[in-house]
Amino acid sequence: MGSSSSAARKPRKKDFSRKDVVNNQRPRRFPSRSSVKSCSEWFSNDDEVDALGFPTNERVKSVASILSRSTQGSPLNSKVATNKELDIKYKKLEREVEKLRKKVNELTLQISVATSQTIITKPQQPKKINPGQAITVDTGEGDERNLPGVGDHVVAMWSGSKWQYFTATIESFDKDKLKYTIEWDDHDPTGRQVDYFNLALDKVPTVDQIGVGSKVLFHQGQYKQQEVHGITRSGGLRWHEGEIERIYENPTGQKRYDGRHTKGEADEKWCTFKGYGRTFAGYSLEDFRMPPNVFDILSSAQTGSDNEEEEEEEDEQSRLDVFVSYAKINCPSAIQAKEIEDDLPPSYEEAVVQSMCDPREIVRQLKAMGIKVFIQEDDGNSSLLEVVNAMKRVKVFIACLSDEYASSDRCRMEFQYAKKTLKIPVIPLVVGTGSFQWQMTVVGLLIAGELYIHFKNKEVQGAKMTELARAIRNNIPDLEVRNAQYAAIPGAQLPLHDEPGIGVTGKPLISEKADFFFSYCWFNSTDALEKKQIQECVGQKWSDPRLIVSKLASSTNMKSWLDIERLESAMGDGLGMFGQIASAMNECKFVVACISFEYASSDNCRMEFQFAAKSLNKPIVALIVGKGGLWKQTAVGKLIQEGLPSVDFQQVSNASDMDEKIRELREKLSKVIEEAVPVLAGAVEPSAEKLKFRAPVLGDHVVCLHQRWAYFMATIDSFDEATMTYTVTWDDGDPTGREQSYKDVALDVTPSIEEIGIGTIVLFSQGSYGGTDGNNTGGARYHQGKVTKIYTDDDNVTRFDGNHTKGDLEEKWITYKGYELQFSGRNIEDLRLSPNAMDALMAAKQAFNV
Repeated sequence: MGSSSSAARKPRKKDFSRKDVVNNQRPRRFPSRSSVKSCSEWFSNDDEVDALGFPTNERVKSVASILSRSTQGSPLNSKVATNKELDIKYKKLEREVEKLRKKVNELTLQISVATSQTIITKPQQPKKINPGQAITVDTGEGDERNLPGVGDHVVAMWSGSKWQYFTATIESFDKDKLKYTIEWDDHDPTGRQVDYFNLALDKVPTVDQIGVGSKVLFHQGQYKQQEVHGITRSGGLRWHEGEIERIYENPTGQKRYDGRHTKGEADEKWCTFKGYGRTFAGYSLEDFRMPPNVFDILSSAQTGSDNEEEEEEEDEQSRLDVFVSYAKINCPSAIQAKEIEDDLPPSYEEAVVQSMCDPREIVRQLKAMGIKVFIQEDDGNSSLLEVVNAMKRVKVFIACLSDEYASSDRCRMEFQYAKKTLKIPVIPLVVGTGSFQWQMTVVGLLIAGELYIHFKNKEVQGAKMTELARAIRNNIPDLEVRNAQYAAIPGAQLPLHDEPGIGVTGKPLISEKADFFFSYCWFNSTDALEKKQIQECVGQKWSDPRLIVSKLASSTNMKSWLDIERLESAMGDGLGMFGQIASAMNECKFVVACISFEYASSDNCRMEFQFAAKSLNKPIVALIVGKGGLWKQTAVGKLIQEGLPSVDFQQVSNASDMDEKIRELREKLSKVIEEAVPVLAGAVEPSAEKLKFRAPVLGDHVVCLHQRWAYFMATIDSFDEATMTYTVTWDDGDPTGREQSYKDVALDVTPSIEEIGIGTIVLFSQGSYGGTDGNNTGGARYHQGKVTKIYTDDDNVTRFDGNHTKGDLEEKWITYKGYELQFSGRNIEDLRLSPNAMDALMAAKQAFNV
């Protein structure tokens, strides 16, 4: 550093052509040569120097001339040769030059083995700095910000030699330019204007500030104290920018960090100083310094400014609820629109991108729920100051976590500013390809142990959006959330209610015991359409299931279990609601089901019907609603056509017709109750015999998903009701992929023919695999398929045709031997059925006592 007249820091001659010498600037703090006494006999401090600090006066030229002649072996001309005085002077000069060469080599060797030097601080420094000592900065009680201020001791980059950092003290800060003015510890007058991102507090960071991938400043190498032109320029540590690659504990239990330089020769960094190594290892927290967060700096600069009143006024006029922070590279819409210029990670295969949840879509759905959202993408139009103002106004910070998010400096700074500085509630979402390497980063450390919402693919996005809306409501209790979706009521859009005793429509629950369970599809209800609970309806007013159940209940004095009256929202979405439905159906005497193609095509409606008919053996009366007869080809339709009593409401067009159909329905219900087991009428005590549910339990042999949509044989070990997952032991001994969702585990039992109809999802065998040493023994491959045709062959055997439900786009492996897109001519013994959620819950309660 220092003035250009300093001969003390010039590079060695062998370095004249080095890349460090850029734009006629020398690398900073090169070892001093000023202690070479012989040089003082030839060069004085008054001599002129060139742009690199080398003397250019006549004495140097004389020496250079003599050296030239000496090197080339040219004889002196006859006049000089005969002049004894000049001949003696020449030989003296030649000997002196040789001494200078030896002395320079000797000093170079001494410098290369020199020990560490003590930092000498200037008298006017406000704080005394000892070697390696970190300054504790008091920024207020409980303030964890890494925020440099006037008078603070820092480590800053010197502009004269890129990517080298040295110690200094802050004199002032320009909040408009985001630049600090500093005073170097070694009194160097150059490079005193430093950008905020090229400076760090000389303060030991906290453990949660550094994770894998964190950018840090670390010390490596030193430079000597020097006396130049009567000014003492102290020595000290050289600091450099690095990235943490590994965190571990040493044998004594102390945390240690390994990493590497982020800059090299290609970045014009000087890499030939004594002690340079491309990597660093075994460092402790005390060896690092952390650059400040730009949002902390902007926030601090803004404090006390004239626009604070404007911000308060704006808060009253325009509400902001949440700030959603995400990396643009995690947005499939941005990838498909070629908005991403960087190369995508290897895990971003086309199939993976197709199934990824898009943070932009999450934002869109939040806005549709009436939630005020602020976002800022990597290349967004909002200024950093606008981001700071928005984050100060929001009540909740939502972070879309991924490996790419944790690697983004902007995302990380947003996250840290929200979590550590503003201390606002943070809701972590997991997006991307499913990698969890981010947990080792500073982002992961800051939320270690906290629950996150996993948006692992588009199939779960609807349920996860409602889970997210609940989490937001927990932090903003007075927030009105509309258009929430429930897994137990797919397609419906309802206000979100969390109060105990309140139903999904916001009304108090009916708690008295119900006589019958009423099962229907919301898409057949004109009442649901009029209340904007759905966006489209198939059917007409007089066949609306809600109208039918109202008429039935009033004409019989029987109590119905109807979801809009009895399904509690506060029980939570998904499993909690399925549990409510299963328990209610089990307690009711009979079931009335409103059948339509929409009903038969709905996974949840079909699940209710099959659970009542096959698992609970409940008496069922079917009401035909909606339009058309396509439902007859489905599995639900097959069960009805096998003899279940039914009443057709499709042609009802007026009140008179409605009354007639209600009378018909009452007659069939009476007959069903009379013909049913007397326990339904309360005449005898219920049997103590346990019901058998079509779901795997402990010890059952199953066909189970492993990975890439391939299913294999296994045995059930346990069941987790909270996550609805089974743990299995594979028949082939494979130790991987042992935890799977209930939807992907099927009993290894032949289903009944009436359980399978057009559109039924089944598991079928196709292909096989061989054993591998120490891993598995081989066996048959099973796959998920959809039945498209059912027929009887010449031998009167029922056959099933269909096709795979998953393919290359879903990342299914389709290159195994024997693969075909379709399956045909399969008999019932070749197929397996996965259980529904209610079967799995009830079976688990019975078998595992959960």
